[in-house]
Amino acid sequence: MGALRPMSLMSADPSQFGNVEHAYELLGVPHSASTRVIKRAYRLMAKRWHPDLYPHGTPQQAEASRMMERVNDAYGTIHHAPLRYTRQPSERTARPETNVPVMSEREHSVAISQLGFWVRFACGSMFGILISAGIALRTNLFDGVVPTTLVAFVAVVAVLGCGFGAAWGGDKFWYAIFGVDR
Repeated sequence: MGALRPMSLMSADPSQFGNVEHAYELLGVPHSASTRVIKRAYRLMAKRWHPDLYPHGTPQQAEASRMMERVNDAYGTIHHAPLRYTRQPSERTARPETNVPVMSEREHSVAISQLGFWVRFACGSMFGILISAGIALRTNLFDGVVPTTLVAFVAVVAVLGCGFGAAWGGDKFWYAIFGVDR
């Protein structure tokens, strides 16, 4: 990871730490660093520059406060580095070394939220299937007491209702189903 190098960056403009390049430089990690390595570098910098380590009201504490603010900004910019892309969002090119298309941050978050939606939908639908099986067994489906079409309709409604309820409602849906007060 290398030695801490913040002193050379003390004169840098704080607004430039919104830039990913400067954030990596401040934390002293390579662009290929994992989330764990980035967090470790951040913690080392926080231990070094935390304002509470310096006497109150001294110039050293003021300098540490400014540096800690910069370190926090840098960490906030790259703490999810493996999930972020350093190219501009308007670019949709391939990385030359892997030939994999580069997604913008917005496209990536949409893809993740869509994946989450369908995972929650699948879990809710499985719960709906269990409810449908319980309803079918309780209505004496095999004795012909309740029309099969009605049971099938209720089963489809239960599966889709639980699926979309879980997908759109998330944890609130499950808390409501199981009667958990949060």
